[in-house]
Amino acid sequence: MRLQTRSDRVPVGISDRSSLVANAAVWLVSGTMFLALGCGGDVGGDGGRGGGSTAGRGGDGGNGASSTGGAGGTNGGQGGAGGSTAGGSGGTSGGQGGSAGSTSGGAAGTGGQAGKGGSAGSTGGTGGQAGTSATGGAAGSGAAGKGGQAGTAIDGGAGTAGSAGSGGTGGGGPTDAGTSGCGQPWTGADITQEMRSGRAPMQVAKRTIVIGGATREYLVAVPKTYDPAKPYPLVIGLHGSGGTRDQLRGYMDVETPANQAAVFIYPTGTPQSDGGVNEWDLSATSVDLLLIDALIAQYSSELCIDQKRIFATGHSFGGCMSNALGCFRGKPFRAIAPVAGCAARQTGCTGRIATLQIHSPKDTSVQYSGAIGACTRYLRANTCDEMPACGCHAIDGITDTTKQCNQMAQEPYPTAISLAPTANDDMPPVARNYLNCDTAYPVGFVDHWRREKATVGDPAERWHNPPPWSGALIWEFFSRLPEAEVE
Repeated sequence: MRLQTRSDRVPVGISDRSSLVANAAVWLVSGTMFLALGCGGDVGGDGGRGGGSTAGRGGDGGNGASSTGGAGGTNGGQGGAGGSTAGGSGGTSGGQGGSAGSTSGGAAGTGGQAGKGGSAGSTGGTGGQAGTSATGGAAGSGAAGKGGQAGTAIDGGAGTAGSAGSGGTGGGGPTDAGTSGCGQPWTGADITQEMRSGRAPMQVAKRTIVIGGATREYLVAVPKTYDPAKPYPLVIGLHGSGGTRDQLRGYMDVETPANQAAVFIYPTGTPQSDGGVNEWDLSATSVDLLLIDALIAQYSSELCIDQKRIFATGHSFGGCMSNALGCFRGKPFRAIAPVAGCAARQTGCTGRIATLQIHSPKDTSVQYSGAIGACTRYLRANTCDEMPACGCHAIDGITDTTKQCNQMAQEPYPTAISLAPTANDDMPPVARNYLNCDTAYPVGFVDHWRREKATVGDPAERWHNPPPWSGALIWEFFSRLPEAEVE
C-alpha cells in the first residue's frame, strides 16, 4: 500500500535495565574467625553484640578477606567483623550494594535502611539465632529486597552461611520494570538541548543504526529532566508515507502532553519500491520490525526504560505500522494508538494489546474499513463483547456489508481531553469504549469528521490529518493504563 502526498497540503503522514548485584552477604569461614561481608548501601547495619569476652567491632562493609572488613561498595554499609571469640554479625544493606567477592564490590541500586544483625552465641555454646534484616529501603521508589537469614554458631565454631536475601524491586514505576540502562546518565556529543516554543523541552539526538546491512536513521528525544534512577515509558512514533524521523513529532505532538514523562524514538522508514518514498514493511518478516526490536534493545541498555510501558503510535502509513506492531509484537508492546491507519496484515497475530484507534469515516486516503478490520482483531484478542459485529460507529462510504459498523456493546469513551468540534468539523467526534474487554486491555475508538480544507465541499478534501486533540488523547490513553504483563 502506498499513501501518496499532495503538494497543496500536509503529506500523508506528515501532518507525523542495577539489579541488586547479588545483595548477598558472603560468609568466609577460617577456623573460628567469622567475617560478615555486608553489601554496600547508603546506610549500613549495626554490628552485633558479642556473647564472648570481646565484642566484635563493626568493620567497613563490602568485600573482605579475613579478620578485617574490606572496602565497601559505593557508599558501603557497616558490616560487623567478628573478634576471635564472639563477633556479632553486621546487618545487610537493603539498597545499593557491592557484590561480595574476593576483591571489590560492584555498584547496584540506591541503598535503603539495613537491618540489625542478631547476637552471636557464647564461646563453646550454640550461637543464638540471628535476626533477619529489616526490609531494605527504596531503590528508586520501589522497595528493596529483604536480607538473608544468618547462620548459627555450633560448638564455638564459625557459623554456617546464612541464606542470601531476596532482590529488591525497581522504583519509579511498575515494580521490576526498569532495564539495565537504569542508574547511568545519558551522554553523547550528538545530544542537543532542544527548546521549542510551546513544546516540552527535550534532549534530542539524531542517530543511525545498521539493520540487515542497511543504515537506518532515527531520532531519540529524552526529557530534559531525565532521572536515570526512574524507569520511563518508551513511545515509538511512526511517520506516514513520505515522512522522516523529524516530521511526526512536529504535527502530531505527543511529547508536550507527556510533559517530560516519557522517552520517544522516531525511526525513518525506507522506500518499498524503486523510486518510492519512505514507508514501512507491514509483513510478519518485516525488516522494520527488526529495526524497532533493535532500537528497543539498545535504549533499554542505554536509558532507564519501563519494560511494561512500551507504546507505539503513528499516523497514516505510520498508523498501519502501529497496527503491524500490535499484531506481531504484542510483546514487548503494551498498547498502540494508530491515527488514520490501515489494518496491515492481520494474519498470524499473537497476544493481547490495548488499543485506541482514531479515524474518520470519510477518510479518502486510508479507508475506514481498514480501521474496522484492525479494531475487530483487537476486540477478539481482548475478548471484548461483539454485539453483533465489529468495533466502529458510522457506516458512511462502506458498501461491503461485512465491514459495516454495527457494534452496540459500547459506552462513551472516558476522557478529560476536550474533543469539542470547531468550524472544521462536519460533526462532533464520537468516542467510545468497548464493553467487557479483558482487564487492563481496553479497546477504544474515536470517529471524527474534521476537514483539512476550510471550504465545505472542496474536492481535494481527505478528512485524513490528525485532529488537534490527537496527541493529548493518545498520551492520556497510554498514561492511565493499569499495570499488566505484556504478551
